Order: sequence, then C-alpha cells, then structure tokens
Amino acid sequence: MEASICITEEVSPPRDASHGTADPMVWRRVEFHFPQGKATFEQTDYGHPGRFNPWEPRSIAPVLQARTTELESVAERVFALLR
Repeated sequence: MEASICITEEVSPPRDASHGTADPMVWRRVEFHFPQGKATFEQTDYGHPGRFNPWEPRSIAPVLQARTTELESVAERVFALLR
C-alpha cells in the first residue's frame, strides 16, 4: 500500500484581493492521497493573524469520510512538525 501527503502554505500580502484585510493572510492546504481516495483540508488565519481558524474539509472521498477527525488531526500534526 502506498499513501502520500501534499502540503501547501502561501502568504498573501496585506490588502490582497483574496482577503482585503490590513494584515498578511496565511493559507494552508493538506491533501492526503490513499489508494481508496483523496481528502483535502484547508486552513487560514483570516481575521486574526497568527491564530489559525479550524481546518475545513474541502473534499473527502466517501470511503474516508468516517476518518475525517483523524485526518484533520494528522493535518495539524504535519504542520506542527514543519515549525
């Protein structure tokens, strides 16, 4: 069995068209790729710089939906390892 995780983090400058706030905004995405399907989560610090909003599931293969909480926890831990 093979699985992979793809992570992305982007910083938008202050007053960028994507958010319009006076502070930079950080956007994160985690994609899990499993043989049975893919799950994608996103997170931003929109509205309070440096303090992230909860992870938002963007797409989760039906077979993985019962594991949403576990996948969200892994997403959080992956970014913690990068700090």
